[in-house]
Amino acid sequence: MAKNDQPYLGIDLGGTNIQAGVIGSDNQLIATDRLKTKADGGQDAVVQRIVKVVDSVLDKAKVKVKDVAGLGIGAPGAVNHKKGIVINAVNLRWVDFPLGKQLEKELGIPIVVDNDVNVGTWGEYMAGAGKDHDELLGIFVGTGIGGGLVLNGDLYHGHHLTAGEIGHTIINADAGLGRRTLENLASRTNIVNQLKQLILANHPSDISKLTDGDLDRVRSKILAEAFTNDDKLTQVVIGQAAHYIGASIANTVTLLSLPCVVVGGGLTEALQAEWIKLIRDVFEEYVFPPELSKCKIVASELGDDAGTIGAALLAKQRLEKD
Repeated sequence: MAKNDQPYLGIDLGGTNIQAGVIGSDNQLIATDRLKTKADGGQDAVVQRIVKVVDSVLDKAKVKVKDVAGLGIGAPGAVNHKKGIVINAVNLRWVDFPLGKQLEKELGIPIVVDNDVNVGTWGEYMAGAGKDHDELLGIFVGTGIGGGLVLNGDLYHGHHLTAGEIGHTIINADAGLGRRTLENLASRTNIVNQLKQLILANHPSDISKLTDGDLDRVRSKILAEAFTNDDKLTQVVIGQAAHYIGASIANTVTLLSLPCVVVGGGLTEALQAEWIKLIRDVFEEYVFPPELSKCKIVASELGDDAGTIGAALLAKQRLEKD
């Protein structure tokens, strides 16, 4: 059993970056670091890069690995958290990879593996925007759309361990492939691609000026700048995405009668209250019964640190319980 005063490591493993953090006994970050994932190098190479960033962040924190109680890691895709196996991570091209065992072998400390959005949701539940609620939905909008559920004070995984995949829920069953799911219709990737197509079809937009004509430079900050500068095309496309997200949140809250929803991701950080208001307006229109409109919809407080903090705190919860 881990000691209460020992530090924990948290890792947020993404297709582009590996973010690492060390938290102390007060659940506050002591140090952070990041490294490019370089997934093209294969599974073993990524594991070695995780070890490298762990060594680096521990140096920053002035902590030795032998003094760490455990490490939590959030991995993209479907995860068997009981066995520490990444079942399927598309952007890493991993199938049935025993990430937990590999890291335990390399680092010699206990490892807890879960889905990346699950650990981000757990971070917001324990130390962020959802800390005053015993149940919540976390929804993170970025390259895709992921979700996590906390029910009865614990992460809910479901019978097949894949609960929370709100991005893959069907919004428009009659649409063609690539236009059916929430992720298809409302991710930042879809917002950017839709704007590119419309601009190239001669729809006027300030985004052309903001990117000097290089539409491949569009990111959340540029979307937010165009939106707040009353760029009509950007406002329409972002509004459509918010509509789909608000309706999906209404469906989930109607089903589970939740008191709180935390919305994260780069677009949320960039637009904050304006983005949340767009989502909330649609949510209130669709949620049933109307009493559930009391459900809070709030922006993530932890930002990029949600995954690292959540992974570390999840490891702490599970290892101190054992």
